[in-house]
Amino acid sequence: MKESGSRHAAADEPGSAVLRQGRVGLVLALAAGVAGVLMAWSLGSWQTRRAEGKLAVEQRWQAAEAAAPATPRAAQLQDFSAELPRRVRLAGRYLHAQSVWLDNRPLDGKAGLLLLTPLVLADPAGERTTAVLVLRGWAPRDPRDRTKLPAVMQPEGQIVVEGLALPNPPRVLELGEGAVGGPLPAIWQNLDYAAFSRVTGLAVAPWIVQQQGGAADGLRRDWPRPSSGVDKHRGYAVQWYSLAGLIAVLTLVLGARALWRTGATAAHPTRPPTQ
Repeated sequence: MKESGSRHAAADEPGSAVLRQGRVGLVLALAAGVAGVLMAWSLGSWQTRRAEGKLAVEQRWQAAEAAAPATPRAAQLQDFSAELPRRVRLAGRYLHAQSVWLDNRPLDGKAGLLLLTPLVLADPAGERTTAVLVLRGWAPRDPRDRTKLPAVMQPEGQIVVEGLALPNPPRVLELGEGAVGGPLPAIWQNLDYAAFSRVTGLAVAPWIVQQQGGAADGLRRDWPRPSSGVDKHRGYAVQWYSLAGLIAVLTLVLGARALWRTGATAAHPTRPPTQ
């Protein structure tokens, strides 16, 4: 009897090992499925937040554009940056020789640049010499000479500029350190306020004016809206949420099937034939 019991125990050991391995594999598979669901869902939520963030910025833009323009004085420019975006109207004169062209700004499939020119404010009180950078518009790049600056009109004397005050002009991906130095005018990849002040010696406001109005100077002002790309983010979110749902369904179906097989194996273990 002892010998018979030992043979049965030895016969049961392989089945028990298979059963344990099956349970471990099931747990790992379920954990992987849950992790996949959580990751896909979090990516969908991230895309949703990006879309909502752009819509919130768009609402602030619309409110600023509908408001009456403000006319900050030179002494108010630093504090004014806390109230952006805001519609402004500024009077002063351009310093065309200190302009910066921002590179890699395509429009309608054409290569081009954005023009930033400092506007020295007309300050009747004579408090200080301060400039605000005006994003004047877009111009196409010379296809034969990338270093050639576009020829545009350069208004002289006192002028009035109206537009939307923003923290920064649109930025592009920059690999390494872009060329931000003199002499000006020059082509930069992105705006650096500190570098611009260092090169020009001007005290510039920490914000820019995205100019609005007619384009008699030969520059295009088809500014992108903050809400551009919202539909793309929503589409990505739907894809990630759908993937999360698919992973959840597959995890439940395959997990239930594996659980049933594990239970069947436990109830009817396979034993080697008795000799």
